[in-house]
Amino acid sequence: MSGKETKPPKRCVVTGAGGLVGRRLVEMLAEQGAEHVVAFDIINEPSDWKDFGGRVVWFKGDLTKEADVMKACAGADCVWHIGALVGPYFPKEAYGPVNYGGSLNVIAACKAHKVRKIVMSSSPSTRFDGQSFRRVKGEDLPIRPPGTFLEPYAETKAQGEVAVRNASDGKDLLTVAVSPHQVYGPRDKLFVPNFLRQANKLRIFGSGENEISMVYVDNYCHALILGERALYPGSPALGKFYVVTDGPPVNAWDSVDSMVTAFGYPSLRSKFKIPKHLLLGIAYVISWIGALLSLVSPAIKDMVQKGRGPFKLKPFAVTMMTIDRSFDISTTEKELGYTPLYTFEEGWAETIKWYKENRSEWA
Repeated sequence: MSGKETKPPKRCVVTGAGGLVGRRLVEMLAEQGAEHVVAFDIINEPSDWKDFGGRVVWFKGDLTKEADVMKACAGADCVWHIGALVGPYFPKEAYGPVNYGGSLNVIAACKAHKVRKIVMSSSPSTRFDGQSFRRVKGEDLPIRPPGTFLEPYAETKAQGEVAVRNASDGKDLLTVAVSPHQVYGPRDKLFVPNFLRQANKLRIFGSGENEISMVYVDNYCHALILGERALYPGSPALGKFYVVTDGPPVNAWDSVDSMVTAFGYPSLRSKFKIPKHLLLGIAYVISWIGALLSLVSPAIKDMVQKGRGPFKLKPFAVTMMTIDRSFDISTTEKELGYTPLYTFEEGWAETIKWYKENRSEWA
């Protein structure tokens, strides 16, 4: 296979198809001509799911169950492994079976069914140490050593990524890890809604001048599709890790500000800023109190695990909103042939438009 093809393979599998990225990837694969797409997720089929004339098949299954993954991957040409347990609000022991064990199940299924390609959706958080960085290449950020990850999500995601990349043998199984940085877009249930729901109370954390790279969901899915095309014997992409963004970085708080003001809320720039160290201190105290109360109250334990009320303020979240996190994607452009389909301004405008037209989805 040459890597220059412009059409997706005939038979595709997408794990995590119910999420922001997985759902849009399924749609784009079908739109670009895939004949059969298995949309795998643990949730029930969404009521507004589009089956593209029967070319998309919903498969309700569990990544932690090898039998489910085996059945879903049978006959596939490529598996896009997007499914994961995401975010900091689950019990620590819940991440490993999904993020690492699920990846092992995908590898085993592909080997058993002679599926030649796996494109894994990874995360830059597998490389984060809590320090600022600007315009770095993904390949220049090594995976954190064991025991030094900021969150269990990142650690288990890293374990899964390493397993998938190492499974690439250059012949019978070809793999690559492609990662977004701060993905956003219509139907997002995490990043944008969290800001909109707190818009009246929201303040800028820290200086408000930190730089961030972001990626519109269509741009990221485009890169995931290019990842499959780059999997052929001798490809420089084999077993590699790539970061995908919209291109030039943006000011993190200006972006959030443009979102909240578009909905009629006061500009964040008109409010007082909260010093980073003060907010970090509060977050650590809340985390300590939450951990202590969780020992004696099942109700509070549930609130802590689900990030409700004050327990949503975690040191990790404060850190991520106050440091620089921007990338140089020149290697991604060169080796995957990636060029963003949309600029940040275009993607952000489409996202704002969708949230205005679909208030019932998040308000």
